[in-house]
Amino acid sequence: MHRSLAAARWRATALLASIVGAAASAYLLVEYVTGQPGLCLTGSGCDLVRASAFAYPLGIPTPLFGLVFYLAAAWVVLRTMDSKRIAGIAPGTALLALAVAGAIASMILTALEAFVIEAFCTWCLVQAGASLVLLVAAVGLPRHDPGDPDERHSRRARQQASQALEGERRSLLMTARLGGGGAVLAVGALLAMGATGGTPGPSPEGSSLAPAGNPHLGAGPVEVVEFADFQCPGCATVAPILADLAESNAMTLVFRYFPLDSIHANADASARATEAAHQQGRFWEMSAAIYARQGAWKDLSSTDADAFFRSVAADVGLDVEAWQAAYESDEVAAAVDVDRQAAEGMGLTGTPTLFIDGRLYSGSLSEDAIRAAVAASAPAS
Repeated sequence: MHRSLAAARWRATALLASIVGAAASAYLLVEYVTGQPGLCLTGSGCDLVRASAFAYPLGIPTPLFGLVFYLAAAWVVLRTMDSKRIAGIAPGTALLALAVAGAIASMILTALEAFVIEAFCTWCLVQAGASLVLLVAAVGLPRHDPGDPDERHSRRARQQASQALEGERRSLLMTARLGGGGAVLAVGALLAMGATGGTPGPSPEGSSLAPAGNPHLGAGPVEVVEFADFQCPGCATVAPILADLAESNAMTLVFRYFPLDSIHANADASARATEAAHQQGRFWEMSAAIYARQGAWKDLSSTDADAFFRSVAADVGLDVEAWQAAYESDEVAAAVDVDRQAAEGMGLTGTPTLFIDGRLYSGSLSEDAIRAAVAASAPAS
């Protein structure tokens, strides 16, 4: 009886893990298919993962694989109540094999996010957690056929075992219904929150959102203001997209500094380095070089970072002595601080943050999505 109770608990755990994984996958799949921005607790990580080369293997959105996997896992969990084998394999063994494959796939995807994309998707992490819980439950679940007559020699024992299995089956089905219904409601609520958050609202800064003294690029009819941190991987990804649109005169790009000092040790120094270059009219060359070499300076000590930025200034053809004086000046520090205070005053918490024609943009950071948003804001010809 004790072993049966333990098995029931492991089944319930595996089923709930499958439901959570399926819900996260379904939520991501809707985002991938519709392009609708959603709730992301890891800053711009969700959009960066979705914009990566790993988001659509063979042209198929990755969350679709996750949804199929977790639905299959839920089906196998329910089958562990029966004695019928799956393709000649006991259901418990089939569940273990499936869980191992899912855990390995999740570890590979998480490693890609950590070391290749350098950004984490909130809901991918939820799926990874669900896959690990599923694996633990599958390991704990007995892998003998439930219908085998072990410890059930008497008629009464068999009847009791049958009644216990029927009670657990009803309990699991109720768990599936409640969990599935809750998952549907949760996914719907998250999508509604994403839709609300993705609707740009008026800028609280009004006409002061794009100061004339800040770096400008392009002469397009749509004004895009970017608050960015040079140590932010997302900003490095978005920068060439914005530059291409500005250089094609599809928009006018205005850059504003928002160094996130609490998480990026060299964010303020890199902002001062580019502002010092701006004083020589070379902001865009300096910013491109700093973004391109982000991996080389992001973990340096402050002294080494100072020397590194000086070498970059020399590489882009600046008057290094004038640059050095500006880099260390109160004037440059104040210019960076003005933008930082403006961002904090608007309640901004992450980078990159874009305003398109004065309205906050919360959509995907992929090239197609940004290009479409800019085109939608362009005046009719």
